[in-house]
Amino acid sequence: MDVGQIKTGDDKNDTYIKLLQQILRITPPIAYGITAEYPSVQSLVQGMRKEGPLMLEDLRKSANANGALTDARIGPALSRRVYKIFMGNDPSSTDV
Repeated sequence: MDVGQIKTGDDKNDTYIKLLQQILRITPPIAYGITAEYPSVQSLVQGMRKEGPLMLEDLRKSANANGALTDARIGPALSRRVYKIFMGNDPSSTDV
């Protein structure tokens, strides 16, 4: 594997989790929390179109990969960051 490449996941859900973790400040607990509510990229994008940039702010982080959730929220700043990455139209943007 070349430098800078990301190893693919074991299945589509694992690949989706790895994709989310490439976004700055998204840790595994946050990625698992997002995938618990939005199990696919398509459902995440549809939700963002419907609910806007603060859609993820009240989602809870996952305590483990089995789906147990903590009381910690994702928060508005990270919600806006994810929204900007998935919904942005600027081809020269370097946000990740």
